Amino acid sequence: MKILGLSVLLVVSVSASDFDVPPAPAPEAPVWVAVDHADLAKAGLPAFPISGVPEITDGRTAVFKVRPDMLPVLSQFMHDNFKRCGGYFAHSTKAAAQASMRPTVVVAAGPYTLDQQAVVTPLVAAVTESGIRATIDKLAAFNNRYYQSETGVTASNWILARWSELAAKIPGASVELFAHASWKQPSVILTIPGSEFPDEIVVLGGHLDSISGWGNSGARAPGADDNASGIAVLTEAARVIAESGVRPKRTIQFMGYAAEEVGLRGSQEIAAKYSTGGKKVIGVIQFDMSNFKGTGAGIYFLTDFVDPTLSAFTAKLATQYSGVTAFTTKCGYACSDHASWTKKGFPSAMAFEATFDDSNKAIHSERDTLATSGGDASHSIPFAKLSVAFALELAKTAPAAVKVTSR
Repeated sequence: MKILGLSVLLVVSVSASDFDVPPAPAPEAPVWVAVDHADLAKAGLPAFPISGVPEITDGRTAVFKVRPDMLPVLSQFMHDNFKRCGGYFAHSTKAAAQASMRPTVVVAAGPYTLDQQAVVTPLVAAVTESGIRATIDKLAAFNNRYYQSETGVTASNWILARWSELAAKIPGASVELFAHASWKQPSVILTIPGSEFPDEIVVLGGHLDSISGWGNSGARAPGADDNASGIAVLTEAARVIAESGVRPKRTIQFMGYAAEEVGLRGSQEIAAKYSTGGKKVIGVIQFDMSNFKGTGAGIYFLTDFVDPTLSAFTAKLATQYSGVTAFTTKCGYACSDHASWTKKGFPSAMAFEATFDDSNKAIHSERDTLATSGGDASHSIPFAKLSVAFALELAKTAPAAVKVTSR
């Protein structure tokens, strides 16, 4: 188990929803945001963009009530000063913000075993650069994927359609929109049901939204690396599994989260729903930025705000299957969507493209294009291989013929 460290809380307006699509959301109400005190106390920072005193503080976490239009401003502050996507949690009510301040205990779902080599090894060889690149190109072509923009909604629907094509090749698989009542953009979930233990779930996720500068519905935000690359990794892994004929014993879910850039809002709603619903999640992995070669070849695993047992096992999977070396790095409080799952007590890990000092400096701008990452998706190939391995080594596989199909 792991008890999270000190943190600061910011308040955001969010409400849980089911998988059906609600009517157009009403104007957003004030939100409560949680921020890490250690971040606020860092020397040499510009003025914190949220004025006034915290509504709640416990010496570890500070909670502020803010207008929703301040969320992009806060996101830019966190990106500029800490290189994080997010960097704070957003909550719909003061009570939810206060509840989230309690120390989180993560109960490991292991032991995790590496014993699917006969199935996984030929499948990781089927991962293609062209398949990953095609998804990055498509998502980066949207003007932006901002959580309150029409193109943000259209991007979610494109992922829904693409993942539905893959689900059609898997008996019993389905794809659904997870609607969020407080903003326009839905999350997307592809479910491959387990043949023996369908109530046990393996989650692979990445955020689908993008943001530029202070954030608005018209800003150009291609988000090729942040985070079209993560969605592309998931899509390529889903393609390989769908075309292989392999069927998992446990349920596998691929998730594209909405509204990550404004307080991890989409993943928080989903993780909260799974927590209150008593879902048994075996393990979660987050893919957020995989295509920038800042530190050269390698996959970098976060060591903070993750489950150390699952993270160590995932690094072992990378060594076994990805073809590159596993390294470690740190990101900090509320760095990406894995933190939403950790906060709800589920074991999570995150794989990253480089050390955080050497990660892509063009994110959150119109310069986050495929060209900035070298013009191809070669750096993401090991991440897609890891995605295949994570899904099948955690879910395990039922006896079936393996068909290796490359694009």
